[in-house]
Amino acid sequence: MKLNTFFKLVIAVAVSQLAGLIGSIFTFSEIPTWYATLVKPELNPPSWIFGPVWTTLYVLMGIAAFLVWNKGLARTDVKKALSVFGIQLILNASWSIVFFSLHSPFWAFVNITALWLAIVWVMVLFYRISRPAMWLLIPYILWVSFAGYLNYSIWILNPASATIQTPSQSTTPSTNGFDGKNATITIDGKSITLVNGISQILPIPNSSSKITTRYFGNEATGDLTGDGIADTAFLVTQDTGGSGLFYYAVVAIKTSTGYKTTNAFLIGDRIAPQSTYIPVNSRELQVNYAERKPGEPMTTAPSVGAVLLLKVTPAGILEGLMK
Repeated sequence: MKLNTFFKLVIAVAVSQLAGLIGSIFTFSEIPTWYATLVKPELNPPSWIFGPVWTTLYVLMGIAAFLVWNKGLARTDVKKALSVFGIQLILNASWSIVFFSLHSPFWAFVNITALWLAIVWVMVLFYRISRPAMWLLIPYILWVSFAGYLNYSIWILNPASATIQTPSQSTTPSTNGFDGKNATITIDGKSITLVNGISQILPIPNSSSKITTRYFGNEATGDLTGDGIADTAFLVTQDTGGSGLFYYAVVAIKTSTGYKTTNAFLIGDRIAPQSTYIPVNSRELQVNYAERKPGEPMTTAPSVGAVLLLKVTPAGILEGLMK
């Protein structure tokens, strides 16, 4: 193998892997938080599978692109094939942004449909230049077809996540001066301070496990205390080191001197939050989520819609109205 040919192979694989790297930037932080709350289809594989599968697919894609490139970039058909290949790489990377960063399964499904069509186009063009290059893309289109099924199922099973979130349901700090990612909250009587959205503490000295508390988001603003000043409600999660992932609602009460957070009210274990809402003039916090049917094991994906209504007492305590 000539040296310049070797570099072509390295570049082709590296460019393909770059698409995966870009996508991973928007993916990793969302898997244990937002993605973990979604209702998923029965065939949804464990999250750890996706990394090795995509890494392998990007290598195969890079080799396929190399085989076409090696036929001579001066050829018009080669230029066209590689151009379309580049388009599908852009669609590939953008899917992670739309699905994970924007939290929009619907538009992600539109994106992956366009990606699937682009892959078919690439395969047709590659077939005319190098049949081995086309065959190397077979695992890719099969996996994207499966990913499309998962994407569609998640969209259908999570109607509240079908479109890009509104500011009141954003996972970023609110624009009214409150920063939930750097707030101090109280869970089961213990004070926890989040720094950049996370807190990790040892339950006992030298423990091998950590209690991890994360800012989840779903912020909602409204007057919950009747003083005419908008307060901010948000959700947090806590992983105590076992199999559970507990979701809590917290309210940051706006005062003349700043914000004061209430106690964290437990919503449930491994539920699927949908939306958080404060109706105008209601002084009630409404948390919509999905839970399991009575008797279903915790391994079952939440599929039953539920509503939790909360209020802030005059003493600044968050408590339930009904469930």
